[in-house]
Amino acid sequence: MTSIAMAQTPPEVTDETLAKAAQAGDTTAFAALAARYREVAYAYAYACLRNRDEAEDTVQEAFVRIYQALGRFRSSECWGAWTMRIVRNLCTDALRRRRRKNFPLEEASEVSDRGPSPEQFMLASARTRELNAAIAALPEKYRIPLLMHYGSGRTYREIALALGLSESTIGGRLAGALRLLRRRLRQEEIR
Repeated sequence: MTSIAMAQTPPEVTDETLAKAAQAGDTTAFAALAARYREVAYAYAYACLRNRDEAEDTVQEAFVRIYQALGRFRSSECWGAWTMRIVRNLCTDALRRRRRKNFPLEEASEVSDRGPSPEQFMLASARTRELNAAIAALPEKYRIPLLMHYGSGRTYREIALALGLSESTIGGRLAGALRLLRRRLRQEEIR
């Protein structure tokens, strides 16, 4: 049997075509689908969970569940939206478990030494802590797209797919997030 999906599937092979092949038992087709969505799924999970290991585990669990649920995928659905819905649900579950355990958030990346003087390093570290605190204080609807776009380099289209929203909504939310961040950081400077 010749596989529909090769190691590098051409973009003209649709997700739905690969999904039908995967449902028929073609593991290479499923691997191609997983490869297409792994990065955006990870970007979403990391933006949501703020912990690399937990994000990786969540994405891996998502693709295991997706594989196990292949028979329930309806060809009338969009594969990407279905995949990201499963990832979003698993992230929500992980956050619930974390709240129950009071699991601390992973600190955002530390600032590297930007100058030879300890004073410059301390100022940069303080500014980074202020920025991280301002980002953490953003409502989720702004924080997740902001972290996916600026933290993981995802496009508006990928973020829209991950969140189940339109690209224009993502643009609006990014603009709103930046506006809120500027306002909060200005307030910190005044203090």
